[in-house]
Amino acid sequence: MRILYIANRAEVFSGGQISLLELLQGLNRRSFEPFLLCPGEGGMAESARDMGIEVRLWDMMRAKTGNIKRIIAKALELRSIIKEIDPDIVHTNGTRAQFYVAMACKGLNTRILWHVREAARDIPLYDWFLAVSSKGIICVSNAVKEKRFGNYPFISSRIRVIYNGVDMNKFNPDEVAARKIKHEIGIDERSRLLGIIGLVIPPKGHRFLFEAFALVSRKYPDARLIVAGRTVNKAYKSDLERLTREMGIAEKVVFLGFREDIKSILSALDIFVLPSENEGFSRCVIEAMSCAKPIITTDIGGNNEAIVNAHSGLLVPYGDVGALAGAIERMLEDPESARRMGENAQKRVRELFSIESHVSSVEKLYEDITK
Repeated sequence: MRILYIANRAEVFSGGQISLLELLQGLNRRSFEPFLLCPGEGGMAESARDMGIEVRLWDMMRAKTGNIKRIIAKALELRSIIKEIDPDIVHTNGTRAQFYVAMACKGLNTRILWHVREAARDIPLYDWFLAVSSKGIICVSNAVKEKRFGNYPFISSRIRVIYNGVDMNKFNPDEVAARKIKHEIGIDERSRLLGIIGLVIPPKGHRFLFEAFALVSRKYPDARLIVAGRTVNKAYKSDLERLTREMGIAEKVVFLGFREDIKSILSALDIFVLPSENEGFSRCVIEAMSCAKPIITTDIGGNNEAIVNAHSGLLVPYGDVGALAGAIERMLEDPESARRMGENAQKRVRELFSIESHVSSVEKLYEDITK
């Protein structure tokens, strides 16, 4: 069966791109022949070629530019590529890819599978148009399904919830790597280390974490916090750095920037914290779970489908600094309870969120929509 995957981005920018590459890596090549269409050269194309996957390049302009003539021209280019490859399924990795495929395949007998990873809604009629153009829809959580398509019950039969998966062979505790990270950032191995990993953008909740950490630091002065992730807006990062100085925690907060050694960073943490405003189904959360880390995150989106509160982590209301500080102190005060939560989280990943389970579910869906 031929599957044409269409990536929204050329670079491996965030969890959505990583999840697509993990799917491609795990795909059964005896049954499925993958092709990847990228909007340019970059990490996505390079990684796919390393897997032996044929890559095509097609410059995907932003649909919101309003240049109708160029949008139509791009859709016609895509139509030609799709007709040439003649896939059994076109699997779109995001909304922009889905928009162009929906336009390009008008009048063609093409099965379109839309992978929806974000809970934030687009214009309602826009979501409706993209949904009715699809033979099937993958939502990464029930929260995404409800948020994006709850008003369209007539398409519910097309939707399947398939959680992201994590490779537990890649993400497991590594004490040697943990010591190296602590040595790199210059902290004592006995210091309690908290961390947030993800894009450095306002919705990830860094400000709330800093405010909570400032409160916790009064009781636990040896605690440290690391911030790892790609900076999208330099002005926002500068604001965060200024905030740490104003709060008197600048010497205790380390900005690592973009890192590829996420397993090593997770291994070094005592607590992983993600106080985000919105999550479809966070890769960082399930990677931390796979590494048996105690997790504190917000009770929003797919977070409460990944974490069982007080069993495999702690859930707090978004924006509630006091609750966040209280959750951190609870774990610091009772490290044995925190350790058990981490172990339970790792077990939950093994049972529900492994990459093997994810790939198998997607492959089953391919078979179902081509019957």
